[in-house]
Amino acid sequence: MPAALIVESVSKCFRIQRDRPSTLKDWVIGYLTGRHNSNGDLWALRDVSFSLEQGRCLGIIGHNGAGKSTLLRLLCGLGQPTAGHISRNGYVSGLLELGSGMHPEMTGRENILTAGILTGYTRRQVLAHQDEIIAFAELEEFIDQPVRTYSSGMFLRLAFSTAMHFDPDVLAIDEVLAVGDIRFQQKCIDRLGAFRKAGKTLILVSHNNEQIRSLCDEVLVLEEGQVAAHSDPENAILQYNDLMRKRTERRAAKFMEEGAQPVPPIERGTRLGTQEASIDAVRFYDGKGRPTDTLQNGEGLKIEMDYHLTKSLPDLTLILGIYSETNVKCFEMVIPSMTESFGPLNEEGSLSCFLAKLPLLSGRYYIVVGLYPPDWSYIYDYHWQMHLLQIVSQRELSSGVSGVISVEPVWSAL
Repeated sequence: MPAALIVESVSKCFRIQRDRPSTLKDWVIGYLTGRHNSNGDLWALRDVSFSLEQGRCLGIIGHNGAGKSTLLRLLCGLGQPTAGHISRNGYVSGLLELGSGMHPEMTGRENILTAGILTGYTRRQVLAHQDEIIAFAELEEFIDQPVRTYSSGMFLRLAFSTAMHFDPDVLAIDEVLAVGDIRFQQKCIDRLGAFRKAGKTLILVSHNNEQIRSLCDEVLVLEEGQVAAHSDPENAILQYNDLMRKRTERRAAKFMEEGAQPVPPIERGTRLGTQEASIDAVRFYDGKGRPTDTLQNGEGLKIEMDYHLTKSLPDLTLILGIYSETNVKCFEMVIPSMTESFGPLNEEGSLSCFLAKLPLLSGRYYIVVGLYPPDWSYIYDYHWQMHLLQIVSQRELSSGVSGVISVEPVWSAL
């Protein structure tokens, strides 16, 4: 297959200046006296090279500030690299940030028309697509309202639907699939699947490892503006996690030098993090509210956890998962913003999660919990195989049944 994109030794530098002159007079005086103040150059990208074949999906992962968004903007033709060259085969469209390219005072319908004309379509061609775009975005009731009145989910629906229906050869998406309700996110993912089947090329930036695994053929890992890895999704995610672990260890060492308390010893499993925010206790209760570490198969489970902030933090991301003894993920939930879900963070607090039914096969399972900054750049506290939960069953399942979900099969011959 021919290449949809070829990136050759691309670097991008931004000039960072402090005490910028506020008037033309200040600028002239600074220029004549040589007193221009500058913090120097910020290299967002350094010597990035890769090629992407038509019809494939490239994932780009890395912590915030690694250069992901800068690279995507350059791929879409928004700006020029300081050094290097980008070759494009076909039209490249991008969903780079929520609501980008939309005029807030214009209606949704007017923004569709503007986007289509800027893409190269005629007014008649845009109008031919218009009803389909509005229907996919589910905005029939609001399409003639100014987009400044839209919620973030409505922004996503309009932006995604508009970009997809103007049929780009290459579509670049930067994190926007994390916005909106789960049902519409799945609708977007299904549409991307059809886009791929049509032989189109996709570039996806996401912190969601499951999206990266399910959608991408190959993954680029960026670290401090450089390519740290370029491989299949599973190996790339492993390498990214290793980089995050190293960043966490460096930050934790610095935090300890500043006088932080050491992490207390643990009975089982492993614990990693800077401990700027920590999970100090995890408790299990059965469906009747009794403390337990053993649960009947199918019974409800309540999980309580106590957290502590060593210093003031504006927000946290929380992860809660259930893994089998063989490290099979049975369940996982991510709360991207604790402040949005639970309100302002106190120095100490407790959280509770109730699972009405836990239909797991008999065996040993681990409840995994973790706290992260919202940009996932390192780990505050992560508990792996520390909190054991035993699942028992009062009756034996049919022979030959395996897995993690407790389902009793009933067979019959027709």
